[in-house]
Amino acid sequence: MKTIYFNCIKSFKYGEYSNILRIVSLLIIIFYPAYLQSQSIPNLEIFYRLSDSAAVNASKNIPAYKKSVKLDLNSGNTLSILNNQVLESFHNSGKNIINSSPNDTSAAEISFRIDKAVVDYGDLFQQKLFGDFYTERKITLSGNYILFLPGFSSHNFNYTYSDTVNANDIKNIENNAFPFTQSKLPSEPLFASIYEPVIAVGAAAITVILFFTIRSK
Repeated sequence: MKTIYFNCIKSFKYGEYSNILRIVSLLIIIFYPAYLQSQSIPNLEIFYRLSDSAAVNASKNIPAYKKSVKLDLNSGNTLSILNNQVLESFHNSGKNIINSSPNDTSAAEISFRIDKAVVDYGDLFQQKLFGDFYTERKITLSGNYILFLPGFSSHNFNYTYSDTVNANDIKNIENNAFPFTQSKLPSEPLFASIYEPVIAVGAAAITVILFFTIRSK
């Protein structure tokens, strides 16, 4: 038995083994999925960051001599979770947040409102053959604020964040407790669901044919 096995191995030439290894390596490159993907930032965290940007920019419009600020947050119940971030951002900008606006020239008043917080997912696509599906994520936060110094001025803001995320991560980056962090994901392309099985079967068949063709020489 050992003699037969040895003779079988000996009958192969080095070049034949090399050709088989090249074929197998090529198939691994084509079919091996990209498992090591960077973790996507949760949608709620991105809304926090955009809220911070809006609040920081608003605080810059308050004169430096206005050390105290009466902050009215009017974002409604749905987006009230973002109010804490806005409040923290104003505080971190060096302003003293007060509950009432005394007759004090050092105090300012600002009415801050977030009107829109939306997540959108683009059409699904693949970065490599037989790989995972990805989508372009676009998150938008917009609103306005009115600044009283005395006198008043109205300002609008609109911030957008976009990146590419793995479609398999959608359930992890959304938060069921906050519907504004969710959005409908488009369906997978019909063409991809048809040609991938065909290519997989064809590639496997070619590999078998090449293996026995080389073996028979």
